[in-house]
Parts: sequence; C-alpha cells; structure tokens
Amino acid sequence: MDLPLPNIPLPVIEREPTFETLFNNRLDQLRGLLTDVGFDWDTYMLRSDPLNRFCRHAAYGDLLMVSAMNDTFRATLTDFAQGADLIALASDWDLTRADGETIDDLRRRLRETKKGQGGFSDNWYKRFAFAADPLRVEDVGVEGDGSGGVLVSILSKDNGGVASDELIATVEAALNAPGVRGDNDHIRVVRAVILTVNVEADVWLLPEASKDDTLAAAETALFANFATERRLGWDFASDFAIAALRTTGVKRVTLITPQANSVVVTAANEAVALGSIKLNYAGRAY
Repeated sequence: MDLPLPNIPLPVIEREPTFETLFNNRLDQLRGLLTDVGFDWDTYMLRSDPLNRFCRHAAYGDLLMVSAMNDTFRATLTDFAQGADLIALASDWDLTRADGETIDDLRRRLRETKKGQGGFSDNWYKRFAFAADPLRVEDVGVEGDGSGGVLVSILSKDNGGVASDELIATVEAALNAPGVRGDNDHIRVVRAVILTVNVEADVWLLPEASKDDTLAAAETALFANFATERRLGWDFASDFAIAALRTTGVKRVTLITPQANSVVVTAANEAVALGSIKLNYAGRAY
C-alpha cells in the first residue's frame, strides 16, 4: 500500500535564514565598506536613511533568491513537485496525465512506476494496474502464493469502492499483456472487499455557530478527509472520525457508532467505505 508522506519539513538545499539575519548582514557589510573609505555612517538604524532602505531591499532580494533555489530543488522531487513540474517529471517515465486525473493521482502513478521497475514483483503488477485506468483505479493490492498465482485486488474510485466488471476486465487485460505478465504467473483480478462503516455522533456547537451550516460542514469534512486517507489495508479508527468532525464551530463530538476508541481493522485486500452519516445536534457548549 502506498501511504502519503507524513507531515515533515519541506526539503531544502539552502537553509532559509530570517529576514532580520539577512538585513543585519547587509548593514554590517555596508558599514564595513564605508568605514574603509573613512565614512562614519551613524544613521544606519534609521528606516528613513537611504542606505538603510537599500540594505532592506537587498535583504529581501537575498531571501527571494534562497526561496527560489529551494523551490527549484523541490520541483525535481516526485513527492514535492506540483503542477507542470510534476507533469514534466512524469513525462521522463513516459507517463501522460489523463484527462480529469488529479496531480496527486498522477504523483501516485509516478511513484508506482518507479517502484515497479523490472522483475514481475508486486510493485511491477501494481504499476500496470494503476496505468490500466488512472481515473477509476484508486488502489491495488497484490498477493502472490509462491507458486505463480497472483491475486490482484482492485479498489475503485467510484461506486463506493466496488470495481465494475468492465474495470476488472480492463485491469486483467493490462496485466496479461505481453511483456507485463511473467511467463510462469497466473493472474486473477478481483474486487477489493469493502467494509461499510456507518457513523453516528452527538455534536455540540459553539454558541455563535450556525446549526445547519456547521453540521453540514462537519459531514463534508469527514467525507473529504476519508477520501484522502482511504486505501487498501487502511484501518478506520474512531479517533479519525472525531478529528475530522471537529471543524470550525464544533465544540465537542461524542461517537455513538462506531464505538469510541475502536478500530475497524482491514486486511491487505480490504478497504473501508463510509455508509450513513448521522450527526445529532446535542446543544451548545463553550
């Protein structure tokens, strides 16, 4: 399973100093140059001084230069490139962004392509399963039995995660294409097992929050966060639902279903789907 990157600092090739550090360096540099020619610059700390303004603008330029260097460096990294930069990286691997495909989905396909180089491994088959239909394949699970049998589970982006017969056939054809399937492998493509989870919770709002708008926003946030995180083998924890529902205006959330401090555990070929969501207005709280 391809997990998203954790929340880590952005990579840099040059540590970005504070503006104050750059400004002070510029002041010290100019003061030294003026002292060498016998000029006593005693108004260097006045913002109205023309040379102080010059140093301030120079420091901004220094800061912009370092930021541009780091942005250029990040544009070369699969996990941090955005927009046209990521599309250019994907083209180096003969990948083209499909109509309607999001940048993050293209990024994931690029990761799978890089990991799936050579050898008829699990990542090899995942690479071609994703490429078979980038707009509908959300996740792929691959399990080998050690005797040439390869079971490929497909999680769909639509229909609650249940892959259609047509999508299963498309992926199966792609994996059995010449040059893709290993000579001794027997590939079977199946739908991922879907575990439906219904969510019901009592919700307390802040005094100034609009009841209908806030509850609707909380439900939307739960769907959005779930869609971002859901993968094959991803366990659904009750704490995840509580955190997602704690949007602006929500003071307190108590889960009824699933039970608090519980986890819906999934296997490598299983995925969670959200069923019904019921948010009960429980009153106001500070």
